[in-house]
Amino acid sequence: MQVKTSFLPACAKTVADADVAIVIDVLRASSVIVTALAAGARRTFTTREVAQARRMADAYESDQGSAPLLCGERQCVKMEGFDLGNSPASYTANRVKGRDLILTTTNGTQAIAAAESAREVWIGCFLNLSAIRTALPQHAKIELICAGTNGSITMEDVLFAGAIVADCEQQFEVETNDESIIARQLWTASFGTKPLLSPEHLTSVLNRSQGGRNLIRVGYESDIRLCANVDAYSVIPKRVNADPVAFAADSLMTVTER
Repeated sequence: MQVKTSFLPACAKTVADADVAIVIDVLRASSVIVTALAAGARRTFTTREVAQARRMADAYESDQGSAPLLCGERQCVKMEGFDLGNSPASYTANRVKGRDLILTTTNGTQAIAAAESAREVWIGCFLNLSAIRTALPQHAKIELICAGTNGSITMEDVLFAGAIVADCEQQFEVETNDESIIARQLWTASFGTKPLLSPEHLTSVLNRSQGGRNLIRVGYESDIRLCANVDAYSVIPKRVNADPVAFAADSLMTVTER
């Protein structure tokens, strides 16, 4: 197995060689996509720009008889006229079950776009950590793409990458790059090698990260605890076709516009 980590989307220079690219935006786009699918959302279209999201909503055609929900944020805050922001707490079954969503975020949807040339693209976060660990193929080239925040590296995404690297190294013979080694060292320095991860401990660590501090500043501290709910779901959003780019989890789907 080969596991390469990119601390920012712009650093993902070898993604075209990857069998699986895992996009990581712990706080909060990855956590929202996983939560929405687990709550029964039918599909989530993702796009990099707010204007694109609005155009997609205007041009939307559905066989379900309902309009899509416009979702997302800029600098942690929901945009005017959008149905939902980027808080996992908003993505309940009552709100999203059976609905198509259109999501645009400051960082996460940019990272998804950066992963498009990989053979497979998955969405990862602490909510589906064990599901990701279990599903990784043994003889594969894995690219872990951290979303970061506004072009800066963020600890929360690197921590998740480190958890994946550490687990792979315990199970397989693994070739890594330096970023993977750094991520694994951060993970083990923070949590050791214990197989069980306490959400309370993880929350306290995430509170100190750049993404955590940003959320606390704008009043979304409770979202950090939601995103630290380790192994809450077994859903793995996976891309299944390229035109349009689409992710599927069980019978659910999330789709990305380039």
